[in-house]
Amino acid sequence: MSALAQGLLVATAVGACALYSAWRLMPAQLRLKVLNGAGRLPGLGRSAWLARLRQRQEAKFAAGCGGCAPTPGGSAKQTPGALRR
Repeated sequence: MSALAQGLLVATAVGACALYSAWRLMPAQLRLKVLNGAGRLPGLGRSAWLARLRQRQEAKFAAGCGGCAPTPGGSAKQTPGALRR
């Protein structure tokens, strides 16, 4: 593999990871704004995957704080048989 192709592959992978990380760390309201803006672009506005992603984000945004599932397992104080602190 040539150095140029390897550099392009690494740049693509790093760019994709940066976009994914930015998307995951973005607040839900900003995600909806980004999706609405992407929906105005020609070619993307009527795509099915974008509509499904928008519906999923709207459902998460509408759920609010009560929509999160509790994490499994409690603290050591609540676990039967655990050592006392």
